[in-house]
Amino acid sequence: MKTSSESQQSTEPIAAAFAALGQPSRLNIVRLLLSAHPQGLPAGEIQKELGIAAPTLSHHLDKLRQVGLVTAEKDRQWIWYSVRAEELKHLIGFLFEECCTRNQVVDFEAGELAEACDLTNLPCCD
Repeated sequence: MKTSSESQQSTEPIAAAFAALGQPSRLNIVRLLLSAHPQGLPAGEIQKELGIAAPTLSHHLDKLRQVGLVTAEKDRQWIWYSVRAEELKHLIGFLFEECCTRNQVVDFEAGELAEACDLTNLPCCD
């Protein structure tokens, strides 16, 4: 059984990821990168699509990288950013981890949320 301190330690990175997603520009960046998954987009394309100033975009992308939601790869003179879809699935899984223990908050059998994304690999409701 996890102690209170172990439980807090395991939720801290998850809370940091949700905090990063709580900023509207970062949420828009993640959504845009999801639309370009798996290849991602170069920083200039993200800037053009979202109309974010380069220094501000750099700050937001750095924050998303720090919490593990985005990766960056240099290709000649460009830096390509892509979303780490498995990490986003992990966040969703965390939210629904207890969904079937006390009551069935989401009825996965009835297909709730299934139209929005593939939730078949979540730890919940196996």
